[in-house]
Amino acid sequence: MSPDATGDTPAGPSLRERAERAITRRRLLLAGGLGLGAGALTQVRTEPPAPPDVSAGTWPFTDRDPQRTDAAPGATPPADPSVAWRKRPVASVDALVVGPERVYVGSGRTADDPPVVAALRRADGAVQWTRQVPARCLAAVAGAVYACGESGPAADRSDGGRSGVVTRLAADTGATQWRRDLREYGERLAASERAVYVGYHDGVTAFGRRGRRLFRTSTWGVPVTPLLVDDALLLAGGRVARLGARRWSEVLLEQPPDSAWERNPPDYTLDPTVVARTGAPDLVVTGTLSLNSGTDESPSLRAYELDGGAQRWATVDATPLAEPVIVKELAVREDRLFHAIRTGRDDGRRRTVCCRSATTGEERWRVDFSNWIRSVVVSGDRVLVGTRWDSVTPDTDSPVGSASVDGADTETPPPGRVTALSLDGNVRWQQSIAGSVSNVAPVGSRLFVGTDDASYGGETAASGRLVALE
Repeated sequence: MSPDATGDTPAGPSLRERAERAITRRRLLLAGGLGLGAGALTQVRTEPPAPPDVSAGTWPFTDRDPQRTDAAPGATPPADPSVAWRKRPVASVDALVVGPERVYVGSGRTADDPPVVAALRRADGAVQWTRQVPARCLAAVAGAVYACGESGPAADRSDGGRSGVVTRLAADTGATQWRRDLREYGERLAASERAVYVGYHDGVTAFGRRGRRLFRTSTWGVPVTPLLVDDALLLAGGRVARLGARRWSEVLLEQPPDSAWERNPPDYTLDPTVVARTGAPDLVVTGTLSLNSGTDESPSLRAYELDGGAQRWATVDATPLAEPVIVKELAVREDRLFHAIRTGRDDGRRRTVCCRSATTGEERWRVDFSNWIRSVVVSGDRVLVGTRWDSVTPDTDSPVGSASVDGADTETPPPGRVTALSLDGNVRWQQSIAGSVSNVAPVGSRLFVGTDDASYGGETAASGRLVALE
C-alpha cells in the first residue's frame, strides 16, 4: 500500500486548498504508476479501519475504547474510597484519559484561561508537562496524545463561527508533532495506530498519523461521533452509518468510503456504544435527543446489527411523550447496558440511571438521582455514576439519604459526587468531590475523577480538580 493511503507522508498544501482540489495531473500520474486504470481504481480497496488494542490498566479514550463501551471489566474499584491525591492542573477538566504511566487532562478555552493539556504522573499526581492547545477531547494512542477543541473565540472570526483544531503531541514529552485546522469545533475523537477521526457539528475529518488529511464528510448537521470496530468506521449523529475500506479512487480524491448501510432515525442520536455478543451479531446502540416527539411513539434507545444495520430493538422512556428526552452516557458490560436518562423541563426534570438487557432492551432496574448525571462507567462489578451539582441547595441525591462517607472532600457549594452501584442497582458507597464531576476513569484499583467549571445560581464549583480515589 502506498503511504498516502494511511497518511504517512508530510502534510502538503493547506487543508482548504486541498479540500477543493479535483484530480490533478500528479494524482493521475500516481494512478498510472500503480498500473491501475480508472475502472480498477473504483474497485481496488485499501485496508479497512482497525481499532487499537486497549491494554488493561489504561483508559486511553474518554469512553475507554474506540467502541465507547465505558467499561473496565478487570478493574477493582475501592470498597471504601479515600483521596490519594488531588491536583488542579487545568482550569476545567473537560477531558480525561489514562495511559500506562500518566494521566492526561485537557481543558477548553474559558473566559479567563487559555486551553491546556497537562500530563500528570499516575502515582502521585506530579505534573510532567503542560501544553497550551485546545483540548476539550483527548485520546492517547501509540505513544501520542491527540487533542481537539475550539481554536479561538467566535468573536475573533469574521463570520462568527467556531473553528477547531486537532493537535498530536508526544505522550512522554508533550512535544507538538503536528497541528491541523478544522472547519468546525471538534467535539469527538476516535483514533487508531494509523489515523485519527475528529467528529464535529456537521461531519468528520480523518487524518493520518503524520497529519495528512485522509477524507472529510459534511452531510450530518449535528455533532457526529466516530467509533472504530473491526474492519469498519461507524458514524452516529443525525444518522447512523457503517463505513468500510476506501477505494483507491477515494484515497486519491480524499473522499470518504461509501456507506455499507445507513439509518436515519427521526431524532438526534447520542453517545453510541458497541455491544459485542457471542453467537449473535454485534450491535451498535444509540441514545437520543428528542425535544418534542409529537407522536404516539418516540424511541429513546435503538439497537442496530453491525453487519447489516437491521434494527433489533427500540425503547420508549418518556411519559408524556411531548416532554423532551435526553438518553446518553451509555456503557456496556456483557449483556448489561447502562445509560442515563433525563426527561421534563425546569423544576420538573427527572434524572435516572437505567440497566437493560443489551440483547432485548428490556429494563432490569433504575435508580433516580436529583442532580445532573455526567458520567456512567463500569469498573469491575460496580457501576460508577458521576453527578454535577446544579443548585445551591443541599445535595439530596436519592440513592443515599445520609451524609457522605468519612474522609470525603466536603467543600461548599454543594458538591458533585461519585456513586457506586452494584450490577444489580444497589448503592454501595457515595463520595463527595467538591466540584462538578465531568469525568470518571477507573484504572486498576484507583478512580480518577475530574471536575469542570459548571456554574449555577451565581456560584461556581471547585473546578479543574483531578482527584485520585483509592
